[in-house]
Amino acid sequence: MVKIFLAEDEKIVREGIKNGIPWEKYGFEFAGEAPDGELAYPLILKSKPDILLTDIRMPFMDGLELAEMVKKELPGIRIMFFSGYDDFEYAKRAIRIGAADYLLKPVSSSQLLEALERMSEAIIQERSEKGYKLEFLKQQEERKRMERDRLFDTIVSGNLSLQEILLKGREHSLSLSAPAYNLILFQARASHNQEQYTDQEVLFDEMLKEQLEGRTEVIPFNRLTEGYAFLIMGNDFKDLEKKSAACSGLLIRLVESCPGMEYFGGTGVPVRRLSELKSCFQAASRAYACRYMLEYNQFLTAEAAVRLHDDSGSISLEGMDMTKLSRDIVPNFLKNGSVPEVKYFLEEYLEACGNNLKSLIFRQYLIMDMYLAVVSFVTQLGFEPEQVLKEFGDAETIKPWVGSEEAAVKYAREILTKAITFRTTCSQKKYRLVLDRARDYIGSHYLDEDISLNVVASTVNISPNHFSTIFSQEMGITFVEYLTKVRMEAAKELLLKTDLRASEIGYQVGYKDPHYFSYIFKKTHGITPKAFRAGGRNEART
Repeated sequence: MVKIFLAEDEKIVREGIKNGIPWEKYGFEFAGEAPDGELAYPLILKSKPDILLTDIRMPFMDGLELAEMVKKELPGIRIMFFSGYDDFEYAKRAIRIGAADYLLKPVSSSQLLEALERMSEAIIQERSEKGYKLEFLKQQEERKRMERDRLFDTIVSGNLSLQEILLKGREHSLSLSAPAYNLILFQARASHNQEQYTDQEVLFDEMLKEQLEGRTEVIPFNRLTEGYAFLIMGNDFKDLEKKSAACSGLLIRLVESCPGMEYFGGTGVPVRRLSELKSCFQAASRAYACRYMLEYNQFLTAEAAVRLHDDSGSISLEGMDMTKLSRDIVPNFLKNGSVPEVKYFLEEYLEACGNNLKSLIFRQYLIMDMYLAVVSFVTQLGFEPEQVLKEFGDAETIKPWVGSEEAAVKYAREILTKAITFRTTCSQKKYRLVLDRARDYIGSHYLDEDISLNVVASTVNISPNHFSTIFSQEMGITFVEYLTKVRMEAAKELLLKTDLRASEIGYQVGYKDPHYFSYIFKKTHGITPKAFRAGGRNEART
């Protein structure tokens, strides 16, 4: 609807205009009226009309003065003047103010309507162009966020040259050039480790985004189930240490401000070159993998992880700290670990056994326990017994693998890697539930014009940025693309099964602007709604 406000001192003329046109029939909303500029001004600012119809000569404040004041507050408003005087000076001043039209009284309803429809078309066209740009920018923004988070894996892969890394950074408005670098890998989670996101986790995500907004020395990357990665950049190693400590301190404070949350962080080793970030990441990953062995609510440096690894070799069977070999550790790793972490996890897990790994009986016990944990885990993922037997064999399969330490380690690595790979290919329960709820919500609310990524993210209790990343990664398309697809499918069905006008169908599937609906439909299907309807019905007749 295009909103119209009328300022006219002659009551008969004012009533004639107000009641002489069926406003809604022609897509207009009559937003208000006033007998002079002084009374009209506050009403106009409150109702914010698209078009102001005003007489030029009125008491207290004339139409020209009113138009000048309104234009300052509402620069996008269109103004149509009408006057009983064919005065060139009035016309010049009206043009200077930015008049969209100038009509001489008396004005018939048909003349006025014709002029208003011209203005309305221009307004709708402008709205459509803005809408197209906004939708395009939304999609671009979602894709940028997704690609930016993926940039981390590219940076630490070691497969790109310095020039390529810097170029990719610039594509995301990130300056990656610095004299010194380090990495922090970090996870914040609900202490009871439940499957669905909690309010506290949402709050942590939002606070983290707010705290790091605009900071250039710390670049965060969302790694979904693997937590966050933070690239720290400093002027030298001393400055780097200071900034790393500040980042760690900030993360701890944020977690502590969210009751019921716990954290674990692993830091890498300082490096001077971007090309060395691969080794920095490996060191940080080794420290970070210790979260499966150690208590939460601590940061572990790469150096401390090495010492932990070296000091564990002297443990005897009688003196072992069985908390490090708890039966919960392997299931927890299977649930939350990644394939690259398998190597570091096994190093710490098996080193905790010390020389006991040399014992055949101990190896049999340890590997059997790991096998049972893996079988239990993949069964929970939905694997049938036949699938489990095919992929992992039965208990007899283990015997050849426990003959030596090397074979036992190789077997453990293979079954853990395979189980985590299966978990990755399945939709994890956390995301599956979230996306199912999101899709259900979209399916029942796509007709709401105000539905947005923020609204749906709030409904499923996840921060918008996190939801956007999860949705795009799991669905393969952005949120806006999915919403458009749902709306277009509903529109096609209505076009083929009803006689509703395209504008009415657009309204029913969430597009209040018929021009924008037609634009999106043609962009999606390559033809207009009218052509689609004609083609579909012709096919049905043949």
